Amino acid sequence: MENPVLCRLERLGGCVQPLWLYTLLTVGDLERYPLWAWNEALSQAVGHRVSCPSYRALVRRLEEAVRVEN
Repeated sequence: MENPVLCRLERLGGCVQPLWLYTLLTVGDLERYPLWAWNEALSQAVGHRVSCPSYRALVRRLEEAVRVEN
């Protein structure tokens, strides 16, 4: 099964990096994509398995990843 978050990033010309994911998250509808797809995309961006149980946890984890990246 294809990941819709990663497909969207590819169509936008973005990279699988925390900042790109955060941008997609903030300019779009958060629940447009299922939580499993966000978790999978974030896992790929940070290089290890991430499993956020809620969208709220996902936002916090993604914000942390962006701060670490910069």
